[in-house]
Amino acid sequence: MVKQNAAFEDNGAFPGRTQHRGLGRVIGWIAAILVLGSIPLLPHLHPPAAGSVLKSARLAAPAFLALGLLWDPVCRCIRRGKNPCEGVNGGLVWCAGYLMRLVQILRFPYWQMQHDVGYFDDPGGHAGYIRFLCREGCLPQFDVRTVWQFYHPPLHHALAALWMRLMTAVGLRGDTLYESMQLLPFAYSCAALAVMGLILRKIGLRGSIFAVVFGILAVHPSFLILAGSLNNDMLSILLMVTALYLTLKWDESPRLHTILLLALAIGLGMSTKLSAWMCAPAAAFVFLAALLREKETAPLMRQYTAFGCVCVPLGLWWYARNLVRWGVPVTYIPLLSADSAQYVGDLPVAKRLLDFSPAQFSYIYDCYVMYGQAYNEYNPLVALMKTAVFDEFLNTDRFPAIAGAGEWLFWSDAALAALCLAAGVWALVGKHGTAHHRIILVMTYLIPLVSYFGFCLAYPHTCTQSIRYATPVIYAGAALAGLTLQHAKGRAAAILRFLTGAAAVLFMGCSVYVYTILLPR
Repeated sequence: MVKQNAAFEDNGAFPGRTQHRGLGRVIGWIAAILVLGSIPLLPHLHPPAAGSVLKSARLAAPAFLALGLLWDPVCRCIRRGKNPCEGVNGGLVWCAGYLMRLVQILRFPYWQMQHDVGYFDDPGGHAGYIRFLCREGCLPQFDVRTVWQFYHPPLHHALAALWMRLMTAVGLRGDTLYESMQLLPFAYSCAALAVMGLILRKIGLRGSIFAVVFGILAVHPSFLILAGSLNNDMLSILLMVTALYLTLKWDESPRLHTILLLALAIGLGMSTKLSAWMCAPAAAFVFLAALLREKETAPLMRQYTAFGCVCVPLGLWWYARNLVRWGVPVTYIPLLSADSAQYVGDLPVAKRLLDFSPAQFSYIYDCYVMYGQAYNEYNPLVALMKTAVFDEFLNTDRFPAIAGAGEWLFWSDAALAALCLAAGVWALVGKHGTAHHRIILVMTYLIPLVSYFGFCLAYPHTCTQSIRYATPVIYAGAALAGLTLQHAKGRAAAILRFLTGAAAVLFMGCSVYVYTILLPR
């Protein structure tokens, strides 16, 4: 079995190359985007003030230069087999996602469309955390519960602090420096999109089905918004999708260097954000399945030991440090009070989970009383649908131009989600794809979804009801649906493919229209 899988690798997505060359290219993309993207931000180029139509008119040239340099590696990496058209199609979709993410960070100043970031002159928030690490050069030497957002593990913030020191050394100051920080999540988002393409190839998607599913992920508003977010969300997503890809890869060919990379992805993910633990159960499943399948278990046990030696310290050091020194619980998350303007814990749980009254859809954007809406969003599923396409900041009160097209975007996303859910269930019932692929994707889908609902009930405030806490549902659900769309046969399958394709085209068109044309420049 191992020999067959190795042969597949030799003739598959990376012909004539080492097994992890594709993943290596992804790492290279991050560096290339950061270096090339920083060129126009040097002070002697005199960029316009933050929040202008383009933060720097000169950003377009290096951005397109980076895109040109990355075109061939992306096409080769995403290609499956020796058909160059497969790579070109994937490369075109990735380029579309790249450009939409670029538009996103050019359009909004660094302080807009953010979550728990604050300002860089604030003592707390993610921005204050980054500035603290940059200024002090060490971890907080106090109870992290005493400063807003300092309880988060520091990997993202440390990388951002290093970037801030580097940019400060070459002369950037003030808003120009802070705007440059968005290049980090932009790079993470572009790299995560490429890894999603690798995942779709790994589970066997090809042709038009691959293009449609990959296109949905490329222009999905959730990932566009997070591409400019200065908090730790996007780096954690990159590491989680990398862990999913490496889990699929190790399941196919259980080699030591793959499991070590997987350990790094999970460990560094938990050094970025606690929720990265949710990619570990799928890895545990394939480890157990391999152990039960193989007669000779000693080589596997050596791999598992190596995995634990890397993953456990990387994943738990921050939480153990805070627990031992200040008694901070491992799963600590600050709880807003019941006096908060967005508290919904006074509503019955049955109403929060089961109420889908038409009134909740008369206004398709996230509702906050403190922002002028009639009620606080209280249904976690409805909030998930709304924040998936508009986050909590986009609505017709702030951006009247999106009226009309915004409704098309919301309802096309709702229809697409329902069709993908049906296709995903069909994939399980019809046993499309391999059994391990189905189980891994179902675990990647269900664990974050169940965790999200538990989180919303344990922390009953509107701000906890956000797609940010359940992003694996998007890419795992799309991949699972792709298995049915790729493999199902018969008239019913053809109808499902037609309906899903139509909904996907409408959704992608509306997303591009709203996020590149209608939003203010």
